[in-house]
Amino acid sequence: MPGKTTVARLYGKFLSSVGVIPGSHFEETTGSRLAHDGIQGAQTLLDNLLKSGGGVFFLDEAYQIVSGSSLGGSQVLDFLLAEIENLTGKVVFVFAGYRKQMEAFFAHNPGIPSRIPIRLDFEDYKDHELLQIMRHAISKKYSGRMAIEGGPGGLYMRIAARRIARGRGREGFGNAREVHNVLDTLLRRQADRLHKSRRKGETPDDLLLTKIDIIGPEPSRAIAANEDWQRLQKMIGLKSVKQSIQVLIDRLQTNYERELNEQPLVECSLNKVFVGNPGTGKTTVAKHYGKILAALGLLSNGEVIIKNPADFVGSALGQSEKNTKAILEATKGKVLIIDEAYMLGSGLSGTGGVSDPYKTAVIDTIVAEVQSTSLEDRCVLLLGYQSLMEDMFQKVNPGLARRFPMSSAFVFEDYDDLELRSILDLKLKQQGFRAGEATKKAVISVLARARNRPNFGNAGEVDIVLDQAKERQQKRLAEVTGPKKTDWLAPEDVDPDFNRLERAETNIKMLFKDVVGCEEVIQKLEEYQQLVQNMKGEGFSDADVRAQVPFGLLFRGPPGMLYLLSSAYLSVCCKLMRF
Repeated sequence: MPGKTTVARLYGKFLSSVGVIPGSHFEETTGSRLAHDGIQGAQTLLDNLLKSGGGVFFLDEAYQIVSGSSLGGSQVLDFLLAEIENLTGKVVFVFAGYRKQMEAFFAHNPGIPSRIPIRLDFEDYKDHELLQIMRHAISKKYSGRMAIEGGPGGLYMRIAARRIARGRGREGFGNAREVHNVLDTLLRRQADRLHKSRRKGETPDDLLLTKIDIIGPEPSRAIAANEDWQRLQKMIGLKSVKQSIQVLIDRLQTNYERELNEQPLVECSLNKVFVGNPGTGKTTVAKHYGKILAALGLLSNGEVIIKNPADFVGSALGQSEKNTKAILEATKGKVLIIDEAYMLGSGLSGTGGVSDPYKTAVIDTIVAEVQSTSLEDRCVLLLGYQSLMEDMFQKVNPGLARRFPMSSAFVFEDYDDLELRSILDLKLKQQGFRAGEATKKAVISVLARARNRPNFGNAGEVDIVLDQAKERQQKRLAEVTGPKKTDWLAPEDVDPDFNRLERAETNIKMLFKDVVGCEEVIQKLEEYQQLVQNMKGEGFSDADVRAQVPFGLLFRGPPGMLYLLSSAYLSVCCKLMRF
């Protein structure tokens, strides 16, 4: 609601000028401050007004006086309601606040509407009014000396005003304050441009706001030389993620061009869902993503803040809302990561079922506070496993899915063997270790077996394997006399049983030495053994090899024979497939 304080001051001066009140002194406070100061604080403000001959008692954010859990605020309000009647003709009481919250304020005491009968609704400023405020602010700040490319009412200034107006209707929209915040951003861009220009030996005009200053750089050009964009492109794998970010940048470029043609924009949200297993680069990509958005002028900061659900959930009613609002406010201009976000859906049973009020409050507050626009100056990312995230969205406030659509989620796929090999080479170089081809193959085989287990750690799994290999290397070197290659990892450091496939050649007949009449089974297993060896020799991955060996079989026969056959078969498969 724009201009409340200004109008209140003018209203007091008007009443004083026509003789309704004896003076026009102005005392201003807020609901929270007055609740803290108590009745004595309210009495002090009223005494100041009376000593000055009367005037206006202005209580901003009036709803805060009854929003706390203590009785102090309610007692102060009851005191003020009595003083409104006692000081008629001397003091004018003006209460201001957001529409929704003020409804709760009026409902607190049935006597409030009768004592405060006049209600003025302040509508958000229209586009042309925001433009006028911006022009006036620039003119006042620079005494009319600042030139503007395209003119004060030209295309670029109209675009800036429309961007501000896109927040209109949202709770907390700052109107004139929002204009001044945007103006600060424009002047920062101008300062950066002037600084770079002077470093090149140029003499730019300090009293000129250019197109780039006003509406920012063209996305496609701004991203081309961006270091974080280049680093992202050099990251191993992540093909799907890179494509998703490119699509976003293309959308931003399209909207930039549509703005220049004064056409409606295609909706585009910076808030995203990142889904994938651990170690797939979600947090690293989020950091690059934030800096890319800052370079495009969509975030004023770009810093990444990581939180988990426990940081939001309170231990008492109302605490979750307070925690969530505080975190969202503190991450204005930044990237907020909610890691393992699916935990906000745990304990919830969906529509009509039992729900956790504390977690529900977090979700509802996020839905209320986070918008789906690219001009919000905040980016919220929800990270987690894909199946668990999808399950959460089915249980919680449906507004969350509208603000974080799974259809546009960034999907971080598990690394394949080739990508893991590249990660291994990179980590060996970073850690100052070397390894031969046999050692690297042993690492990839260990990782392939780990992939069969739940929650495969991807790049993190490489670190685990290398840490274990370095420990085994240390034990191995302790038994070596003479020169030692401390930077060299051997295959047995990675996997003490790394050559099980070669040793398995003579094991099959030995496994069945106590079983009579299994020649056909032995022959079949030896065929599988030869198939595995041939495929391994030709460079096929473990996944390709595994697809050729049957893991579902039907054994029919006497119980004792079935047990021996199944045990032997399992043992052979484990050796062949390196489980």
